Parts: sequence; structure tokens; C-alpha cells
Amino acid sequence: MSWVGRFVALPCLSALLCAPLSGQQAAAVLTGRVVDASGPVLAADLVLTLDDDEVARGETDADGTFRIEAPPARYTLRVTRLGYAEDVRLVTLTAGAPVELAIQLRPAAVLLEGVGVEAERSRERLRFEETAGASVREITSDELKLVPGIGEADPIRAVEVLPGVVSTSDFSSSFHVRGGSADQNLILLDGTPIFSPFHLGGFFSVFNADMVSRAELASGGFEARYGGRVSSVLSVESDPGDGAFAVDGGVSLLATRVAVSGGAGDRDVRWRVSGRRSYFDKLLAPVAEFPYHLQDLQAVAEVGLSLRDRLRFTAYTGDDVLDFSQLEDEDFPLRIDWSWGNDVVGLRWDRSLDRGRLSARASYTRFSTSLTFPDFGDTDFRSRISQRSFGVDWNLRPLPLLEIGAGAGVDDFGFDNLASTGGTVFSEGLGTGTQYGGYLQTVWGRPGTWLVEAGARIDHWVPAPGEPITEVSPRLAVKRFLGGSSRWAINASAGRYTQFLHSLRDEELPLGLDIWVLTGERTPHVVSDQLQVGIEAFPNDEWTFSAEAYVRTFDGVLTFNTTDDPNDDFDDVLVGDGLSWGADLFVRRSGTPVNGWISASFLKADRTFPDLYAGTVERPEVTYAPIFDRRLDLDLVLRFPAPRGWEGGLRLNVGTGTPYTRPVASYAAYQPRFLKDGGRAGWAGDSDDDFAGYAVLLGERNAERYPVYHRLDVSFRRDYQKSWGVLTPHVDLLNVYNQKNVLFYFYDYETTPAVRSGISMFPFLPTIGLEVRF
Repeated sequence: MSWVGRFVALPCLSALLCAPLSGQQAAAVLTGRVVDASGPVLAADLVLTLDDDEVARGETDADGTFRIEAPPARYTLRVTRLGYAEDVRLVTLTAGAPVELAIQLRPAAVLLEGVGVEAERSRERLRFEETAGASVREITSDELKLVPGIGEADPIRAVEVLPGVVSTSDFSSSFHVRGGSADQNLILLDGTPIFSPFHLGGFFSVFNADMVSRAELASGGFEARYGGRVSSVLSVESDPGDGAFAVDGGVSLLATRVAVSGGAGDRDVRWRVSGRRSYFDKLLAPVAEFPYHLQDLQAVAEVGLSLRDRLRFTAYTGDDVLDFSQLEDEDFPLRIDWSWGNDVVGLRWDRSLDRGRLSARASYTRFSTSLTFPDFGDTDFRSRISQRSFGVDWNLRPLPLLEIGAGAGVDDFGFDNLASTGGTVFSEGLGTGTQYGGYLQTVWGRPGTWLVEAGARIDHWVPAPGEPITEVSPRLAVKRFLGGSSRWAINASAGRYTQFLHSLRDEELPLGLDIWVLTGERTPHVVSDQLQVGIEAFPNDEWTFSAEAYVRTFDGVLTFNTTDDPNDDFDDVLVGDGLSWGADLFVRRSGTPVNGWISASFLKADRTFPDLYAGTVERPEVTYAPIFDRRLDLDLVLRFPAPRGWEGGLRLNVGTGTPYTRPVASYAAYQPRFLKDGGRAGWAGDSDDDFAGYAVLLGERNAERYPVYHRLDVSFRRDYQKSWGVLTPHVDLLNVYNQKNVLFYFYDYETTPAVRSGISMFPFLPTIGLEVRF
């Protein structure tokens, strides 16, 4: 058993067996739902007081439901939400007789800053008080739009400002968390996995900011209910609107977009649909052929079947097309037709129970790409992966201080990859896999004293072709509150995480597409053991602080074998392992006109693989720093009032250089001439025909570093209230002082001495956009 297994197994067993023994006096239960007076459900904060002393605090879930437990008594219940009048009522709670309420809030003029700040702080504080191990950071829709972006807000680009997250290029929105590869991030759209959520080869994400309510990144210590990836969980939650008819539209440098929302208040129905398309191909059509366009369509709907039951439906479809096939041969020597895209559909049913919640879900997700060369009919390149998921989750609180969660699910995968030309198959993969998973999670705690989360997952993987695999993944997290209050705490968590799929994308390229493969007879699964410790604090109502240190191992990581033999079906990939360790710091200020956060990260990551260029049959192993090994990374994010009613956003990013392999010399390469019988016709260099060009001698793999990276981005936006709606122009200024951050180095060895030149990332890039709401 590994060191994590030994650390976790005994405490997990102890917590699972002993937690129910710590029973308390039976508590009374208050449940219900908060809705707008016109019908739509609302997120709200609830406080129970007895003789003006706070006894319990809670908030509604996304579907407006809530549950609070407290000792039997007669209480004052206060329900608040930004923009609504406070609801105050007396409730009598009795043990064994749950009270269920339907609460309607009515719109009212309130102090925006005071109530808004309290709601935000309450959500963050509740997570701090009720979660032991997960490192979760949230970006709301308002914060998302003030993080400077490329023409429009992007949830995945925005997570780059969070601690522990590394982006290696301005040209790619793929990200790495605490030493993990990009394919080891579980990205969820309303709970449904999405494989490669990127437009333009990774330039920006498929998520339309008009549809996003919030984005949450769990960078470590996430619970046993999450399986399938080993590095992080990014949850993007769609906003179905408030049920009223509304239109949100926008034009940016990248695309035009529109979102329409509505509902039926008397039936508790909310929905929103959005569409987006790039426009340069249409705009330039009268004068020139523009070969690229993107388009996507997204929808979300919520239906309240009863006070206890809700349905949520999510769908997305989108594709990119890069088509040079219409150009004439003399205009473009290599014509291509390249397309890629995602399809997602998900359905979830939630039922509120007297002492918990029951959820059932079903989803389908697919990513595919296809590349053809019209002038070469025998060339075929394609890659597809799909996943069908079914699952049930159940949460129960049998005792006031004990919560139990359990769940089970089935995920069915399939992939089909092919790269062939001229009758030669260079890469091929076809297979399926079924993952049967289940988990048990317990949370025990004493308010303001201890929180203990103990749980485990079991995953059974059945590939075709390949042999079945069973992995047990125990997880344990402990939080100790300090000073007898809920403002300071130390925490520790340990766990095992498993993954049964990989992407073979070359992460050193600034743009590219994922080529997914499943664990089977050619490829192993990934096992990651992780340990983290930290301290969290809310010193006062304005400041938040956290610091964490971590270590992670990765067994079974893959890289593409660039020296594979086309005649060998089993050498397409190389199998290795990895190690990462580091520390993250996060300081946040809220509730003031100028607010924001600072995140600082230290990372040391290694990968160990057989040496591609060893030149021997038995390749020795080489350990090197991967491209995402950015040792120090600092982000400053600010929101501030600007002159004339504008609102400003700022991001300053400073990071040490990422690694690269330096060429150290160039030499003339010659090839011998052989006779048909195998004899040599001459010595290399006897004739000009023997000259094979200049070869490059490489130094130690990724032993050099690019210069320090730094960039300042600024954004401004302002709402203009009109009789028909709101008009919001926005300006984003990227790389304000035009820093030439290095993307690649090139070496010219035909001069003496050799000359090094480079390609830079983004120059100073101003963009403008316009949003409309009515």
C-alpha cells in the first residue's frame, strides 16, 4: 500500500465507523424554497436567531431550496437577497416534525454595496466553515467580465488568475494545475464533462460569458464524488435567468453573440438560449475569402416539478471550420479542410428530502476533429471521443453533526483515431471502455472546532481491448479551527486519484488539438497520490487569506512518441511518471471600492520518460521539467472605479520563464552509399550526393529557461441606462506596455557566430466590444 494509502486508510475506517456514535440531541429541521414574488426561484441567505443571538445560518441551493437544523425552539427567521426586501417571520421548530416553508421575496430598493458584499462573503464563509479539504476558488459573472480578455470575457482564461494555475502561452487558454497536464483537468458544464472546450485551436474557450453564472476551480483535495481526472475540477454553472423575458447581445473582436431568456412564473420554469458566430468570413465575403469561422449554440432550462423536485437541462453544440479548399492552387500551395467541435447534452433531477437530497443524472458528450487535404485524396486524419454517463447521488444528514454522501455511476467511452497518407498508417487507435464507479463520503464536525471528511471511491475499468482494472481511492481531510472561532483554521488532506484517458497533444505547441485515447492494452491509467496542508483565515469582513503546500505523484502519464515505427502498433506513446510539489498563497479584499486579490504560486514539476533521442534499443530514462514548470507565478487582480462612471479591471501577471531545450551546435551530416548486396559504395563525404544537410546537437532536455514573463492588462466598461434597456461598451487593453514575451527561439547556424532570434507572444493589443441588454 502506498504512503497515501497508509495515511488515509485507518483514519477513513475510524471516521466511517465512529462518526455515528457521536450523536447529539435530536435537532429540528427547517426546509423550503425561496422564490421571487412573480415565480422564479432565488438564491438567498437565511439566518435563525433566538433572543437576537444567531443560532444557525444557511443559504439556498441553485434551485432555491434550503435546509437548516437547530435545537427545538421558537426562532426569528430572516431571509435576505440583494435587490429584495428582507423577509422576517417567526417559526417554531419541533424535533421529529420538519417544518417546510415557501418564501416569496419582493423586489425593493436596497443598499447595493452592503447587501451585495454580505451575500458574497456569506457564500465564501460557508464553504470555509463546512468544507474540510477542498481548495476551491470562485469567479462570479461580474468578476469574469472585469478580468481583461481578448475581446470578450472567457471563464477558462479567467481561471489563470487563480493560485496554482499555470498558462504557458498567450495563444492558448489550456491551463495546468499544480503540476498536472492540461488533460488531467475535469471541466464540467452544469455537471456534464466536456473534453476540449476550446475554439481556434485553444485560443479561447467555448463558454459564452452571457450564459455563465459562476466558475469554480477545485485545485486540490476534492471529494470522493469526483472521479475521472487527477489534477483539478473546473465547474462552469449556466445561468437560466430569473424567468423574465430578456435579451443579452454583444459584438467583440472575436464574434457576435445573443442570449434570450424567459420562463413561466406560474409554472416555475426558467430558460436561456444563446448563439454565437464569428463574422469575418461574412464581412469580407464581397472582397476576399476568409477561411475560418466558428459557431456555437447553448441552452439551459430549469423546471420546478414541485416544491421538492426540479429538472435541469443543459445542451451545447459548436464547431470550428478552417477551410482552405476553396482557394486556387496557385494562391495557396497546401489546401486543407479542418473542422472540430463539441456536442454536450445533460439532464439532472434533484429531489429535496427531509434530511438530505437525491439527484439522478444522465449526459452525453463528444469531441471530434477531422483534417483532409483536397489535393491528396489518400490522406485521412480524424480523432473522436465520446462519453455517456448515468449516475445517482444521495446525501443524508442523520445527525446534526454528521453528513453522509454516497453515489454510483456508469460512464461508457469510445474513441477512434487515425492518421494515414500514401497507404501508410502512421497512427491508429480504436477502442471502448466502461467505468463503473461508486463512492462513500462522510463529513463530521463540531462548529468552530473540527471538520473531518473521510471517504473513498472505487472504480472498475473495463477496456476493449485490454484487461479490467480496479482502483480504490481513499481520501481524508481534516480542518481544525483556531482560537475558538470560525475565522482561522489549519487543514490537511490526502487522497488518491485515478484517470483512465489521456490526451496525446504536444503541450509545447502554442496552438493545437487534443487527441484522446483510453486506457487499454497500449496505454496505462494514471494514479496520482496527493498530500496538502494549509492555513485559511477571515481576519475581518474585508480580508480573506489562505496558504497551502502540496506534493503530488503521477504514475502512468503519457507523451507522444515522435520516433515511433509505423510498422509497430505498440510504440505510438511513451509511458512515464511525474512529481510535483509547491505552495500557493491567496489574499483577497472585498467590500471596498477598490477590491481584488493577489495569488502567488511556487511550483517544481518533473516528468520522467524513456529518452526519445538516445539512439539505442533500450532507451535510458531522462528526467526533465515539463513546459508548465513555471517556478514562480504572481497575479494581481483589481476592480476599481474609473472616471465618468466607468468601472475598471486590472491584471498584472509576472512569472519566471518556462523551460526549453537549447540547441548547442550544428554539424554537417553525411549519409553512406550502399550497394544492393549491402556493401558500401563509398565513404561519407566522397561525393556531394552524400551530404544530408545540417543537423543540430541538442543540449540537456528542457535545461534552459526563457526570460521572465510579465504582462499588464486593463479593462474598462460602463453601463448606459436607456429607456429600452442597457448599453455597455467595454475596452480591453492587453499587454499595455508592449512587453515582448518570448514564445520560441530560432537559431541560424549558417552565420558565424550563430544568431538567435525569437518569436514573441501578444504585442500591445487593444480591443473593443459592445453589449446590449433589454
